[in-house]
Amino acid sequence: MDRREFMRLGFLRMKDSAHKAAPEMLRKQFRPVLLDVSILSDKPEVAERLVEEQLTEHFAGSLIRLKQSRLSGIHSGGIVLFEQHTLRDYRDGASLFYASLRMLEEELALHEPQTDPVLLRFVNSIPAFSRSADVFYNNALVNSIPLAEDGRYEIEGALGPLRVVVARQRLVVVDAPCTHKLCCAHPAILTPGQRITCVPSRISIAIGFPLE
Repeated sequence: MDRREFMRLGFLRMKDSAHKAAPEMLRKQFRPVLLDVSILSDKPEVAERLVEEQLTEHFAGSLIRLKQSRLSGIHSGGIVLFEQHTLRDYRDGASLFYASLRMLEEELALHEPQTDPVLLRFVNSIPAFSRSADVFYNNALVNSIPLAEDGRYEIEGALGPLRVVVARQRLVVVDAPCTHKLCCAHPAILTPGQRITCVPSRISIAIGFPLE
C-alpha cells in the first residue's frame, strides 16, 4: 500500500467516525450553503471519480457539473474554492470538507505540472442570468463589465493590470501580470456561473454572480 492510499483510507475512517459521532444538527453544518469548486488537473476522469466519492455529501445532494474546458500546454494544477461568494484557503481549516479537498489535491498530485489539463467546476447553485460580468478584488465587488457591448478593459490587481476583452458577449483575459498566466489560457466565459480567477492578482471575474 503506497503513501497516498494509506492516507486516503485513514482519512475516510476518520470522516466516517466523525459523522457517526456527531448529532444530526451538527452534521448539517458540514455542508456550507453555497459551494463553488474548480479543479485544474490532467487526470479529469480520476478527478470526477474522486469528487463523486469524497465531495458529493458536502454539496448536500446538489452537485452540479459545469462545462469542462481543456487548456493546451503545461500549467500549474490546483483547486480554487469559493464559499458564499468568498475565496477560501482550504489548506487552512479543520473542517471535513477542507480535509477532503486537501486529500483530493494530494491524490491528483496537483502540486506537479499538469500537461494539457482540464478545468472542472462543481457548484451547488446556478446563479441567475446576468447581462454583465462582476469584477471582484480581494472578494469585494469593484466593477461591473457590460457584456452587450464589445470593449477592452484594464483591471488593477495586486501585481498590476489585468487586461480583458469583451467580444460577442464573451469575456476573455488577454494579458495578466502573473507568472503562469493561467487566467489567459482560460477559455472565454459567456454563461451564468462561469468565472475566471487570477489568484496571484486576487481578481475574480464572474458572470451571473449573485450578490448577497
